[in-house]
Amino acid sequence: MTLDLLPENATPLEQELTLLSAELDLIDPAVIETIWDAWRCPGPMLPWLAWALSVDVWDDAWDEIVKRQAIADSPYYHRIKGTVRAVRSALALSLRPYELTEWFDHIPAKRRGTATIFVETTLDDIPRILRAIRPLAMAAKPKSRALAFGAGELVPG
Repeated sequence: MTLDLLPENATPLEQELTLLSAELDLIDPAVIETIWDAWRCPGPMLPWLAWALSVDVWDDAWDEIVKRQAIADSPYYHRIKGTVRAVRSALALSLRPYELTEWFDHIPAKRRGTATIFVETTLDDIPRILRAIRPLAMAAKPKSRALAFGAGELVPG
């Protein structure tokens, strides 16, 4: 027997809504808590959580741990967005060694406000790596700054 708080003169629509809303009582609130936690959220729900927390760049090909880290870092990332720290944080998601050099660290100094990003990778993987890191850096950088990208193998020396 279900608890029915409807009056005797309830309309058929109200009665149907009562039956439908009774199913909501079956949902465990503890499950809802996990949906908003990057580390406990069910894997298939991660893209939705990323969207809800405004993750700027998302790649379904990322490993699950990288996806969870991107979601967990999103609030902090948005506080620092537009800074060099944000660019470094975004590039860390690529899981590749990289070097970010700002204009004043070049000898001779480059055009004011520019930076270069070099990612270490094998020669045959350069196009894929550049396609992966470019959106990460472009979303994180100050909008008034220009970035140059490069990738390849580092020569020991």
